[in-house]
Amino acid sequence: MIMKLKLDYKDYIDEIKRRRIEYLIHFTPTRNLYGIYDHKKILSRAILEKLDIEQFDILDYIQFTDNIRYDDKTFINLSISAPNTFLFSKFRKITKDDCTISWSVLKIKPKHIYEIDTLFSVTNAGSNDAKRIGITGDYDKFKMLFADYIDIRHGRRGRLKACYTTNVQAEVLVKDCIPIESIVAVCFESQSKLAETKAALSRFDTSKFIVDSEIFSPNREL
Repeated sequence: MIMKLKLDYKDYIDEIKRRRIEYLIHFTPTRNLYGIYDHKKILSRAILEKLDIEQFDILDYIQFTDNIRYDDKTFINLSISAPNTFLFSKFRKITKDDCTISWSVLKIKPKHIYEIDTLFSVTNAGSNDAKRIGITGDYDKFKMLFADYIDIRHGRRGRLKACYTTNVQAEVLVKDCIPIESIVAVCFESQSKLAETKAALSRFDTSKFIVDSEIFSPNREL
């Protein structure tokens, strides 16, 4: 399937190169990898529900007091260069005693940033701040993800590497699906988790499965 691009996609390509953005990030419970590889794509929640495909959704498993899900289920929530460590650490802390839940971090080609229907949110897309500022798919909003100052909590850039968004919860929202070919690497925190998952998914090509403990809690500062 040919990816449809934004009209000004070349501006995005230039900015991605300038900031040395190597990948988008999507973290998921390891058990969901089987479905991703079986269907050869990451699917939005809306498509999973429409096709009646069973997939473990951590947001159904855990009750939060704050709204952390973007209202539109047709989008896949991603971050740039590193996970949303605020949310990721919450999930990992709450599930640490559940032996059935482990985590993987997917590195995805950044080209989906300039896919025609992709949207950008300066912070968690389910938050009031994001809705106040607006969630849109234009180039100015993409550049705003890296602004020196954004009128939100934790909206000052400080000494961050160029490839990281100003707010750790900033999101890139990709419409409907991401083909498996766009996955650069599937990362695990330890060799044991890697071996365990490779064994469980032995019918698939797991050559992109690697150990990368650093991506689980990267240092965003210079």
